Amino acid sequence: MSDAADPIGDAEHSTPARLLASLSLMMFLQSCPLGVWGVTIGTYLAANTGDQGSGVYSAGFVGYSTAAGAIGGLVSPFVMGLLSDRLWPAQRLVSMLHFGCAASAVGMATSQSELGFFLCLVTYFQCYVPTVALMNKVALRHLAKADVEFPLVRLFGAFGWISAGIFVGLVWPWTTGESIEATRTPLWIGAVADVLVAIYAMTLPATPAERQGPILLQSVIGECRELLANRRLVAFLAISLFACVPSMAYNNYGNAFLNREGYPNPAALMTFGQVSEMMVLLVMPLLIHRLGLKGVLVAGMVAWTLRYVCLAAGASYGTSLAVYAAVLLHGPCFAFIYVAGPMYTDRLVGPQSRGAAQGLYALAAIGLGHLLGALTVGKCQELFLTPEGVSQPPYDWTTFWLVPAAISFATAIAFVSVMRGGQVGKRQVDPD
Repeated sequence: MSDAADPIGDAEHSTPARLLASLSLMMFLQSCPLGVWGVTIGTYLAANTGDQGSGVYSAGFVGYSTAAGAIGGLVSPFVMGLLSDRLWPAQRLVSMLHFGCAASAVGMATSQSELGFFLCLVTYFQCYVPTVALMNKVALRHLAKADVEFPLVRLFGAFGWISAGIFVGLVWPWTTGESIEATRTPLWIGAVADVLVAIYAMTLPATPAERQGPILLQSVIGECRELLANRRLVAFLAISLFACVPSMAYNNYGNAFLNREGYPNPAALMTFGQVSEMMVLLVMPLLIHRLGLKGVLVAGMVAWTLRYVCLAAGASYGTSLAVYAAVLLHGPCFAFIYVAGPMYTDRLVGPQSRGAAQGLYALAAIGLGHLLGALTVGKCQELFLTPEGVSQPPYDWTTFWLVPAAISFATAIAFVSVMRGGQVGKRQVDPD
């Protein structure tokens, strides 16, 4: 049965309000610790680079450090997914990992060396990225109507991120009269927040391992083979990898583009993207009902294409309206890929492999996809923005933005061509 046939307003089969509130609050809290320091960490590093501040960090470290998030998504999500499928309850793993995040944040805050800071940063993401996949598993397992309720629950993650930014950027300076964006203080606040999240995670609904018995190498290899034998899952993971490559262009260079092109208050302007994200998540259940998950995913890939075409048009013709449209497209770009993706993955496997499958999705999308994306846009910077040996860098933003646009468009075509209806695990015939 297609998900488009499910009624939107079937209260009888909806999740109890108390459980919805619990999962929504966890999504809110999950985003707060990283939201507190994730945006300002580059400012802190720059303030202590070279002759600035403590001078601990070398030139270029701000850029190199962005690889830590991608590295964090390479191994641990799948490993933690296996553990949640076979050994420990998912909510307990989430709690343990957030304690690890807290310890890593303390390590960054107290580090006096570039290597030590980077190792703690990588460790943080090794702990944090699996919590995203595990929370997706917990929510998708307990929500009675995931198509309707998961986007709304996920919406509170955006609220958490925005609230953390407002606290650091507005509430703290208004209260104390001092900015902490260039200091270690956000890391300390994040560490405390991670401890609180770890404690709250233990109150989440019990999500025990679906498979019983010890974790043996033979059984793990067998489950890996089982997942990799699922051709539709493998195909979707490959497509998800390439669907997430283009995101690194906007994430890493969007603010730089707006600053270089003279747009006022670029950081504030980019927050309209988060407002768009919240609005899209609110209407996403209706869109899934009308278009199906496949249609929503295709719309996300097309949205990324349009976003970069708009940025290219803005760079080429100086059209500010196109640039503002690109910022507002953040909603469908993010929600239709990073929220719909885990939902689609959940439909491609049986209940005993959901944790491992969500881990594989995180590995493909956040790990390999973002790592390949960082390498791709780095090469594009070298070719089109600041070529080595060129005294007056050309900053050919038009060509730079058209590269991720082409990748997104090609990925959309591949998805439509490859992911057709057919047998999907043991759950339904067409995960539309």
